[in-house]
Amino acid sequence: MADALRETTLADPRPALKENDLGALCDQLEQVETARQARRDALSRYAEALLPDRVMHLWRFTNPERLLPNDLSVAALSGADVDPTNLPVVDEAAVTVDLWPGRLPVVQLSNGLTDGLLTVGPLDGAMAAGTLDEQGAPSALFRHLNSAAWNAGLQIDVAPGATLPGPVVVRVHARGPAMLPRVLFRVGGNAEATLVEQHLDGGPGNTVIGRSDVVVGTAARVRHVVLQTWMPGTNGHLTVQSRVGRDADLLSVFATFGGERVKVEMMTDLQGEGARSRMVGVALGGKDQRFDHHTRHRHLAGRTWSDIDFKSVGADRSRGSYTGLIRIEEDARMSEAYQVNRNLLLSARSHADAIPELEILNEEVSCSHGATVAPVDQDQLFYLQSRGMSPDEALRLVVRGFLEKTLQSIPKSLRPEVEKLVEDRLAGLGEAS
Repeated sequence: MADALRETTLADPRPALKENDLGALCDQLEQVETARQARRDALSRYAEALLPDRVMHLWRFTNPERLLPNDLSVAALSGADVDPTNLPVVDEAAVTVDLWPGRLPVVQLSNGLTDGLLTVGPLDGAMAAGTLDEQGAPSALFRHLNSAAWNAGLQIDVAPGATLPGPVVVRVHARGPAMLPRVLFRVGGNAEATLVEQHLDGGPGNTVIGRSDVVVGTAARVRHVVLQTWMPGTNGHLTVQSRVGRDADLLSVFATFGGERVKVEMMTDLQGEGARSRMVGVALGGKDQRFDHHTRHRHLAGRTWSDIDFKSVGADRSRGSYTGLIRIEEDARMSEAYQVNRNLLLSARSHADAIPELEILNEEVSCSHGATVAPVDQDQLFYLQSRGMSPDEALRLVVRGFLEKTLQSIPKSLRPEVEKLVEDRLAGLGEAS
């Protein structure tokens, strides 16, 4: 390519993005020149972005260098060979999609899906460029890296007024050294839709830098679920940024179970008057896992409503960190916002950090927040054991009770799978802690 993606050389620890490798990636993904230009623009922003400063509290608990891939060559971005045939379809899903690094998405529509309800296909890199970017965002480096070098892209557009008969299920396979998935989910006005992202696979030496943008149209009803079950040894950074229009409703569910070093950022802008957003999160850490979650609700219009319910359980030598920001702008009068973060520690060696934050720029609001970090109540364990339970059974029952209310907020179609993940993690928890 005469005007191919220019080569950028960055000092360690940031991986270099080379012209030939990114050009080859564009060829693999069959991208047109406008999409290549969008990558060039993102590459310039990536070259100018600074590594997040650990003095900033959003990065106090996570070293960003640990989340960057070591290799961004075309071989690393292309991932491992896979067989895209005979892939299982998720029961009751309207669409099942599989994403692998360096390949076009494999899309399977359900037989009963009515024409015209939605379009699903490879990401239009030019259209997605800068969809919900923010100037000066603390994690701008990771966003620009994804925008420049994403190697698995998907675009989903739900037609105005459509009601999908089932969820859109996207299985994101972390194969090879570097997986950089990019998902754009846009829901038209008065539509109803559910998107489920399942982040799978991975292993030692695998790094994931993921980004999802969700745009909710006027009076639409949307559920977005991010379920992360990476294999041990995987390091990853996932960013989800959403924009909610007038009188629209968004439920965001995130569950973190796998990986080694993981940072998840869930950010929602309530842009239209009457917009509503609720976030529900669950994290279970064990062994030496490090989970770092950041949520943000930004109220940009009046009469908006938000709520956050995030619970974390830590066992063994794990560490969970949470920072949650509610920001209500000057023009967002008559808004309501709530935030609760609760952390349960099952071991004297586990640790949790909680930093709830409020930024309120007008007085006509209703807002509250709270956070707790506590060990298991020994009186509860004693009571259950006095009724005939073993110490392990008592511990598992206490943890289930701690998570139950939050799990009930997960859509019914996904609850059995999430509950099974919880049960698997709790199996033998007493001995491990």
